[in-house]
Amino acid sequence: MLSKWLKWKLFIRWKNQWNYIKIFRALSVGRSLWVLFFIQNIINSCLIFFGTYFLLKYVVLNEHLTNGEAKQSLVINLILKTLSSIQQNGEILWSILFCLIMIFAFISGVSSSKWQIQSKDQEWLMITLKIKQRKANIFLYLESIVWDTKDFIFNYIPILLALGVVTGVNKVYLASLLILTLGSYLLLTLLVSILHNNYMKLQHYKWNFFLRLLTNLILRLLIVYTAFFVGKMSSPWIKEFPLTSNNVNYEHYNEWINEGVDVIFSILAPLSNIFLHPYMPYNVFSDILFNGLQLHALLKLAMFFIGVIVLLSILSKMNHHRRTPYYPFKRIEAFNTLLSKVIPGTSYTTILAKHHYRTDYLRYRFPVVLGSFLFWVIWGVITGLLQSLDQSEEIYFLIMSFYLFFLTYFYVYSIFTELNGMFSVDGEGKQVITYLLNGKSLWDVFKYRFHLFALTSLPLFIVADILFFFVNQMPLMLSIMTLLLHIISFFFFALLMFLPGVLRPHFNYENIEQLDDYPDKKIVADVIRFATVGLMVPLLMLPTALFLVDSIGVSSYIVIQWGMVGMILLLFVGIALPLVSKLLVKKSSFEQINL
Repeated sequence: MLSKWLKWKLFIRWKNQWNYIKIFRALSVGRSLWVLFFIQNIINSCLIFFGTYFLLKYVVLNEHLTNGEAKQSLVINLILKTLSSIQQNGEILWSILFCLIMIFAFISGVSSSKWQIQSKDQEWLMITLKIKQRKANIFLYLESIVWDTKDFIFNYIPILLALGVVTGVNKVYLASLLILTLGSYLLLTLLVSILHNNYMKLQHYKWNFFLRLLTNLILRLLIVYTAFFVGKMSSPWIKEFPLTSNNVNYEHYNEWINEGVDVIFSILAPLSNIFLHPYMPYNVFSDILFNGLQLHALLKLAMFFIGVIVLLSILSKMNHHRRTPYYPFKRIEAFNTLLSKVIPGTSYTTILAKHHYRTDYLRYRFPVVLGSFLFWVIWGVITGLLQSLDQSEEIYFLIMSFYLFFLTYFYVYSIFTELNGMFSVDGEGKQVITYLLNGKSLWDVFKYRFHLFALTSLPLFIVADILFFFVNQMPLMLSIMTLLLHIISFFFFALLMFLPGVLRPHFNYENIEQLDDYPDKKIVADVIRFATVGLMVPLLMLPTALFLVDSIGVSSYIVIQWGMVGMILLLFVGIALPLVSKLLVKKSSFEQINL
């Protein structure tokens, strides 16, 4: 029964993922589809195996690369020193790989839990198959876990095999370890799924919710403090950055590079000691590979899994004591109603906001609204770096340019991707039909959701800016200009985040968690992300580069970087919005949205 269920659901999910291509719509359930699926993944696995083999053999483990002279690049020198450490201790590679597999298992487990929470199949399973709720939940967990397991088999197994061939490990040990790793991955993913699911369900109740809120606030404070300390520790080295004029002393530059590598390694040294601790589960797998399956290694793994199971049983018992559900965002609803008068938009947004603020989708993901960990890391590091600098130094403005654009992009990106189902145009799913039947278009849906995104995420961004100005004692005029440019760049990057759902919308998903599964939409999102980080943001920082090499003066630089760049971004948004409107109005028909 379970195998039939999994096969049926996996086919539906795979077919739904590719149904925008006509040739796949014609394929029915049968051998041809699975053969096509298998061939595609085998080809992908072969490419991964040979790519990993050549990368390891001719780059990572190539001693000729690390024995040469130091390069005039901080990143290259850092990579070469890291490679040198790996070559001296080959077990590190295995530890890194097993650590990545464990991280993938945790991510897969959390993803499986979210899939179960948002799934509409639980009642159907209980009624149709006459099974209990707990068993129905296992079916739903395994549906997502098996879907992710194909990525483990076809992506991670080839990497393990390539690493085993390059390092010449015992083939019997390697084969045994592959089986043990797969079993451990499946067990860990299932346990994390159930653990995360029980933890999320506890958020329905008042004090559990406040405990999670307090925990997330404390975590962010610790992250900011640590990042600030790292930035302040690196500030004297950054202050000596030699490329701030046309006259470069290359000997001084090389010394600066070497000093920077030493500073970074000194910061990372405590983390490497923790990473290499013998009781870490991924290091236990490395130990098994090189020393065989010994009792002490099995005991370490057993301790780890027993700890997870004990934590799971505690959370399960806590969930048995049902209490009155708590709705935590009532005050935010009132605040947003007031804020909607300051940030202009459609009146319907306040109704939409109340709907989304009362859903489990936001309840389980609300910590991202407090700013992602990466956002606060960047904020803390930049704040720490500026502590020993002032506006008379050119390096001050280089760091500020990163604050202007990279910080904004990662803030917008993290919130939008985590709450994609709440903000993306196709997040409406099949309910979009109600808009069309009422004479609305997809452009109206876009306006509602874009306004909701601004109401939800912009206030904290402004508060973080004000705190940044206060801590760094920035001049009033520069603070105002930075705030205005940040708001403009916020809307610019937000518009870019909305584009995948605008260009390649998919309203016919079965579960909102598969909103990002569609290959065409993934391609658009990846192109936009790489173009933004690799091209657009560096272009926006071009005035800073001209200023560093004395091509423009400080007054002209501030006018161009804060004024003209802001006007260009504003102009782009002004031109792009009518184009988006025209495109969405054109797509607003039942035939176009493919329901």
